[in-house]
This record gives sequence, C-alpha cells and structure tokens, in this order.
Amino acid sequence: MLRVIAAGVRARPLRLLLSAVAIALGVAFVSGSFILSGAVGAGLRDAVSVHLRGVDAVVSQTRGAALDDALLAKVRAAPGVAAAEGRVTVSAPIRDASGHATDAAATALPADAALRPFDLAGGRFPQQPGELAMEETTAQDFSLGQQVTLFDQQGKEHAYTLVGTFSRPTDAGIGADDLVLTPEGLRQVAPGAEFDEIVVRAAQGVAPSQLVADLDQAVGGNGISVTTGSKAGAELLSTTAPDSAELTKFFTAFAVLAMVVAAMVIANAFTILVAQRANELALLRCVGAGKRQVFGAVLAEAAVVGVVASVVGLFGGLGVAAALQVITGSPGAPVYVPLTARTAVLALVVGVLVTVLAAVPPARAATRVAPVAALRKPVEGRQARAGRPRAIVAAVLFVAGIGAAVAALAAEAQDGAVLAVAAMVALLGALLAVGPLLAGPAVRALGAVTSPVLGEPAKLAALNADRNPRRTAATAAALTIGLAVVALVTTVTAGVEAGRGQGVEEQLRAEFTVTSVVNGQGLPATLPATLAAVPGVAATTSVTEFTGDLGSLGGYGMTAVRGDSLGTLLRPVVVSGALDRLGPGELAVSRQLSEETGLAAGATVRTASGSSLRVVAVYDSVDAPGADLGLALVDLGELPKIAMPDSEHDGSVLVKLAPDADADQVGTALDRALEPTPLAKLNTVADLEDQLSAPLRSTLDLLWALTALAVLIAFAGIANTLSLSVLERTRESALLRALGLTRGGLRAALAAESVFVAVFGATCGLLLGIGSAWLIARVASTDAEPVLFTLPWARLAVLLAAAVLAAPIAAALPARRAARGSLIAGMAEQ
Repeated sequence: MLRVIAAGVRARPLRLLLSAVAIALGVAFVSGSFILSGAVGAGLRDAVSVHLRGVDAVVSQTRGAALDDALLAKVRAAPGVAAAEGRVTVSAPIRDASGHATDAAATALPADAALRPFDLAGGRFPQQPGELAMEETTAQDFSLGQQVTLFDQQGKEHAYTLVGTFSRPTDAGIGADDLVLTPEGLRQVAPGAEFDEIVVRAAQGVAPSQLVADLDQAVGGNGISVTTGSKAGAELLSTTAPDSAELTKFFTAFAVLAMVVAAMVIANAFTILVAQRANELALLRCVGAGKRQVFGAVLAEAAVVGVVASVVGLFGGLGVAAALQVITGSPGAPVYVPLTARTAVLALVVGVLVTVLAAVPPARAATRVAPVAALRKPVEGRQARAGRPRAIVAAVLFVAGIGAAVAALAAEAQDGAVLAVAAMVALLGALLAVGPLLAGPAVRALGAVTSPVLGEPAKLAALNADRNPRRTAATAAALTIGLAVVALVTTVTAGVEAGRGQGVEEQLRAEFTVTSVVNGQGLPATLPATLAAVPGVAATTSVTEFTGDLGSLGGYGMTAVRGDSLGTLLRPVVVSGALDRLGPGELAVSRQLSEETGLAAGATVRTASGSSLRVVAVYDSVDAPGADLGLALVDLGELPKIAMPDSEHDGSVLVKLAPDADADQVGTALDRALEPTPLAKLNTVADLEDQLSAPLRSTLDLLWALTALAVLIAFAGIANTLSLSVLERTRESALLRALGLTRGGLRAALAAESVFVAVFGATCGLLLGIGSAWLIARVASTDAEPVLFTLPWARLAVLLAAAVLAAPIAAALPARRAARGSLIAGMAEQ
C-alpha cells in the first residue's frame, strides 16, 4: 500500500498541488500570528534594551520623594558610580508650519554618551541652551539650522535652533521623546520639572549588585528605591507586555478563521478527488485491499499534502508577519520576523492536523461503496444531492439561532452580546447545512437571469453547478464565512461611527470646543469671556476635568461646569433624576459611578472637606475630546472645595453660536481671538466626530486586510474545485466542442460557473453578516452611545463587486486548460 500511495502522489501532483494552496495560505496566517507574537516581544525587548542600555542601576521614587539635582549629586558621589544622569520627559509643544501649537515631548541630553537612549542621525547634539535635536520623523518638516519655536506650560514662546536629528528603535509601547535639549534649555520650557528616574553606570570592575547596595546605602530609603538595570527592564516589560499580547490574540483569532476556511476547501477538494478515483479505489478493494487500507491511503495522501503545504506556509508566514507589522506600525519602524522552533513545530502540526482531519469524511466515504458497485456506477449520483438529515440539522440550528437572537434582545448588554454571537454561529451553521438545498435553485435562477446576455455558456454553467449542489455549496461556503465576518464588522463599525456622531451632537449643543494641546494644563480663566465677545457667539462655558475627593468613596475623575450651561450647551442622557441645571451643593453621577458605589438620585455624599453634596441625577454620556463629563458633574463653584491637592486640571471651553451666525466666519474670528493663547486648539463638532471615528476606520482597514486572506483562500478553493471538475468532465467538454461549442464558449461557461458560485457564496455571507450586525446594533446600543444600524453601501458594494470580478480570475487557469484539451483524447476518456 505504501508503494501504491507513493505512485498515486506521483501520478497526481497537479491535483494535490492545487489542493495544497489553501492549506498553505492558512498555515501562512497561523505561522504569521505566531511569528508576530514573537515579533512583539522582540520589539519590546529591543526598545527596553535601548532605553536602558549602559544602565547598571536605576534610582526611582516610590512614595512621592523628590528626584532633584541634590539627589543626583549624591548619586554621583556614591562609591562605584562612573556616571549618573537624571531623566525627565516634559511636554514642549512645537509651533508648526501653520502657526499652531502641536504637542511634543522633550528630554535633556545626558552628558554621558553611554547613557543616551538614542543615536545621532544627522548634524550634532545640542551644546548650547538655545539648541535642540529632533527625532527623525518629527524633523521631516524642518531643516538643520532652522529656528524652532517651543512653548512652555504657560504658553510663552522660546526659540531654539535645530542642530541635529536622532533616531531610536520604535518605542513599542514604552514611550519615546521627540526633542532633545540641553539641561539648561529644558529648564526654559519646564523650570520646576523633577526627574522621572536617575540612571547610573557602574565604574569598571563594579558589579551591578554591588552598585545597587552602595547606592541603597547612600540614598536609599525615605521613598527612594534602587534596582539593577536588568530588574528595571524586566519590570518595564511586564507592564507593557499585556497590552501587546492583546494585538497578538486579535491576529490569532483571524488565523483560526483562515484555518477553518482552509479546512472546508481541503475537505471539498478531497471529496472530489475520492469521487474521481472511485474506480481506482474499487479496483484496490477487488485485489485485496481492506477498508482500513483504503482509508489510510487517502489520509496518507492528505498528510503528504499537509506537510508540503505547511512547510511552504511556514515560510510564507514570515511575509505575513512582516506585512502586518508594516500595516499596524509607524512609518520607518523596524520589522521583526523571529522564527523559533516552537513556531515551526506548531505551524506544521496545525497544518498537517487540519489537512488530515478535513480529509477524514472523504476517506470514510471511500470505504462505504461496495467494490463491484463502484466499478459499475458513474461518479456522480444520488449522493450528490442533499438529503433529509441535512434539512433537519439546518432546521434545528435555525430555530436555535432565532431563539438566541430573541433572548439577546431581551437580555442585558453583556449577556446580550454573548447571545448575539451564539445566534450568529448557529445561523451560520444552519446556512452551511442548508446550502446544498439552496445552491440548485440559486444557480438555476442566476442562469435564467444571465442567459439572455451570455447565451448558452450561462445555461451550461447553471447546469454544471446544479449537477452537484453539495459540491457547489461546499465551494461557496468558504466565501460565505469570509464575507459574513467582514460584512458584520464593516456594518457594525459604520453603526458605531454613526452612533458616536449622533451621541456627540445630542450631548454637545455647542458648535466649537477649545482645548489645550498640553495635557494637564488648563486654559486661561478669562478665555470664555474673550470668546463670548466674538461677534456671532451666543454663549460660552468652561469645562474643567479634575480629580475630586468624595470622602469615604475615594477619588474619582470629575468634571466641573457652569451649572446653567446644562440643557443649553451640554445635555447628557439622564438616566434618573433631573439635570436641567446644577447648583451649589449638588452632584450628578454617571451610570458607571452609580453602579460602582450604589449612589442614586436623592443620596447624599460627604466630602473629605466636610461639605455635603446631594445627588440630583444619574447620567450617561459620550467620551468626546473637550466634552468628557467624567464620572461625576459639579458646578464650577464646588471645584475648589472637592478637588484633591495634586489634581491636574484639564480645561476646555464650549462655544455656542447665535442661530443666524455663519459658522465659517465665526470660526475665523475665533482663530484670531485665540492667537494670544497659542496652546489653545479650536475644534468643530465635526472635528470631534472625526477624532472619535479615526481609530474605528484604522481598525476596519486592518480587519479588511486580515479578512482578505480568508477570502483569498476561498477563491483558491473555487479555482481548485473548477480545476478538478475540468479533469472530471474532460470527455463531456470534448463532446460539447464536437457538437459546436467553441473554445471561447467553453471558457465562458467555466467563468460563468465560477461567478455563479461566488455570487451565491457572497450573497449568503452578506445577508448573514448584515443580519448579525442588526442584532448586535440592537443589543449594544445605549441612549448615550447609540449603535445605529447603518448600511455602508459603498463598502458592501465593493465586497460584492470584488467577489464577482475575482471569480473569473479564479477560473482562468481551469478554463484555459479545458479549452486547450484535445478533442480526440478527450472523447477517449472514460
């Protein structure tokens, strides 16, 4: 049997090679996810090693102790210290080419070159207080020798000369500075800034552990902690790794989708191969081969295909991992493709296992037909049609899916989301089970619609697709899964985007917001009055974010507004109570804070200062830049009483226009009024909506890129099925040509068959995805952040058009092979 298996593989290399394409693509995605996981870790380790290169010890604060020049002098005087540098990152907004301030981070240049976490890229590092160096990507809009204006925390301008550029590996989530100044130059924009940490390089011959012991004796205690550089790096990795792991899980989920689609393609391909080899397998049975041997032979061929495809896919995964990093990373970021033994073994095991398991049903089918019956019967027969058990399974899954959908609509948001996903899975299973029952009528209808235009090729295509509806449905199923996922995500994303826009417009009754480009730096107290004097402005109000002390409940992020602005400039969704205005001694709490603390309308909160606040309402709101209402709302007069001592105040101003005012003209006037306040940034409501939607659009583009691979696997399955079908119908094709069908007509028939299969699969996928999106929109929507059921017609049209246009491309090679076949040789086929 081993010799028979080997001979069979050698005799059908093209058929098996075509079957291997789908699994190779799936393994490429799986291995790419594993490699990406290693790449994330490699990028983090690289970034941390550069951040702490040359560092043997790190001095940090644990309980609010001061890291200042006095402490730095003590560290430098400690035994075993070769060099020590204080590190601090401050906000230093840059005046851009348009004259507006853009936030940037600045740090001081370490005097010791070995302790610099960046490398010189061009020019030189700053030597004078009026000089600076800029990170390469930030410096793209500037040139060496140019004057650069920075702003301090109060908005005062400081002029520097750009003398150099520097580079460093991607921050990989640990943060990076845009600007490097001398210590004296840094004090100009941040006079009172203390060090974030002090990094120390040991003298020659001094071990890091000994250095830490000496430093701990010299400066340790009283809130000062000393650790080795390696331990500090490990702690930094531990805090950043969980966030990066989420990205890997995200990609792994799509890898699973790709392998499911690939498994369906492989199962369909081996079903066709087994059907085509029925005579050969029956002959083996006649000469003594048992059922187990035939079963094992088919699985052995599948294993060979899986091994070859997995090896190809493993190395293809290097390209997938690199491409995903390019898509998700910043321009110029390094690309990591670490191929470990674990990744190689897992990718090969997954690829071979999926291939062999997908081939089990066809292999079992090969053992169920009696040898003599298989030698006499044609390849296709009653088994090509769907039976009653399939209809029963579809009905059960459909009822379960509808039941889960109804339960999701009646459940709470979190439970409803779980039930909605369960409903989609059940309905997808029902759709796949009922596929063979739908495939025949669908392709016949497509043939009837297109035959007036395409003529006989359309009729032949419909007949061929309808001949084996089970095969047609299995071929379309992979495309159905891929497009269902992308249609679901696209429609839900469009609904979230539209809902956020509607939520912002309903909550924010102002046309403009003014925010500070520096986090934690409030705007001038006189700014609302200044803007209110601009012609066309009806009203303004300040919105101040701070940390408030609610006594025994603890500190929470809160917002202070002018009490009479509620209902006019701000109108959050009121869950309970009344929120037409806020007066002294009154408090409104968010739904989240109400659930966490049990506060409800009518309750009283006693603050740490001894004052009392009465809860007048529970609200829900949209987290919009410049209009974030936080966890609680108070009147501006209450802010000094309940603000925690070290609380940073982020301020913004809302601007409402008069009914007859021209927004463009008033916007220009507001820009002029803000010129004395360079750190202020003017935004329209449309700008806020765009800021909220930008991450969604980026995520959607990435999802399209990921799902494209699953769809590519589906089209590889269509091409594979048609290729095997061409071999199966060699004699039939020759007979049609002998009766007058041209080569072009035969190619057109196969292309039309491919289009019919693609349209059937795409339509099923789009309908399922859109229906599931409607359910999720109903379940996830809230009054404050509605999820609207909005059909993104343009993107959905692109999906359907791509499926229709890609189908003839998938059929090109099989059609060319069918048309080039010899009439005489084809008629001689049995």
